[in-house]
Amino acid sequence: MRLLPLILSVTCLATVASCTQPPKPTLAEDTKDIKPADQKASAVNKKGAKHLGDLPDPVARVGDKDITLADFRTIYDLKVQKYKDRDREIPASADRRYRKSITDRLIYQEVLRQEAAAEGVTHDEKKLAEREAQQKRGIKDWVKHLKRRGETEQSLRNMYVAELVERALLEKSGALIVSDAEVDEEYEKVKPNYKSDKERVRAAHILIPVGPERKHPRPGEQVPEPTEEEKAQWKAEAMKKAEEVHKLATAPDADFAALAQEHSVGPSASKGGDLGVFTKDRMVEPFSVAAFGLEVGQISKPIETKFGIHVIKLLGRYPPGDLPKEALADQLKQRLQQRKLHQGRRDMKDRLLEKYKVKNHMQDALGPDPRSKRKRPPRRSHPPGAKKPGKAPGKAVGKAGAPGGATKPADVKAPAKAPAPAKAPAPATPPAG
Repeated sequence: MRLLPLILSVTCLATVASCTQPPKPTLAEDTKDIKPADQKASAVNKKGAKHLGDLPDPVARVGDKDITLADFRTIYDLKVQKYKDRDREIPASADRRYRKSITDRLIYQEVLRQEAAAEGVTHDEKKLAEREAQQKRGIKDWVKHLKRRGETEQSLRNMYVAELVERALLEKSGALIVSDAEVDEEYEKVKPNYKSDKERVRAAHILIPVGPERKHPRPGEQVPEPTEEEKAQWKAEAMKKAEEVHKLATAPDADFAALAQEHSVGPSASKGGDLGVFTKDRMVEPFSVAAFGLEVGQISKPIETKFGIHVIKLLGRYPPGDLPKEALADQLKQRLQQRKLHQGRRDMKDRLLEKYKVKNHMQDALGPDPRSKRKRPPRRSHPPGAKKPGKAPGKAVGKAGAPGGATKPADVKAPAKAPAPAKAPAPATPPAG
């Protein structure tokens, strides 16, 4: 019985982690304008309030703009409701995390809105529509999916818009530009990791899932196995869609990458289906046989694997030895740009929170986290008195022929093999995205 609360707390943590991680806001300078939340409105968390205090209204202020309690509750009440649905009171520790993370998230979204207005930057509506369509792909009941995540349609859209605005601001500043010299330097660093005694190809694919999104059962919940009739129906539906996509992909002047972004699922979808460069043993057998049997530029007919139905396009073929720079240039550029994006976002958060006056009334109401007072014993990675070992330099890429992990996609990759070759089933596909 002691395991049940622990499991639910872990589930709660995973839900919080799925939100866009906001920066740590500046604490409020005063609290004279805080108004206590309506007690009736706070009834959903009545017992938790005696530990954490009432919800302030407004919960925060960015410049002259208040983030109201009503804004906060559109997300917070859904998080708390998940506990009520299980006939449980939300633990104070989880309640604290929700109050803090949701407030921080709303603060940063408002900071970005104000900065975008000041810089004359807007998000790309087309990219927003693509992102939303991709998130809904393969989900049969979107309303239940939102409820399970503790989000609304608008709260998710606000997160996507914030990400697009971040990128637009960084692009305007030139922070994401990757020069040819940077690509050349990166290629020389990783070149030895791409040497192989096997033939390699570079391919892209469009993956059509078979069946609805797999549900994550609650502890103790039994998920019924689909019947053979349901499996047959799902497969027929997926194959029909794959054939339609194949027809679109083989049409004159078709844009395979755009079709992958529109129709595919899995980690590679956002990259136009590009799986990078790989040897034959890196993918599950049906996929590898099909990919290595194509000519460069050719598109396969729908191929079935345990991951779904694939339409594959061969982008390149390379003999054993070193990979030429042109085989890696696009991926290296994307990798460098991604590094700049991650670093740029961190730097921009720090800069914007210094630029804009932020009052976090929720943080003031919560006070210091009691867990921060707990003393933890120091970690030891080596015996007392022994010389601390040096850190081995990490590799920027995967195994030979596997560029930076991007060529080991979770949606088609084969399992790791022992020295004696043996075929084994591939691991399950992770959630799309």
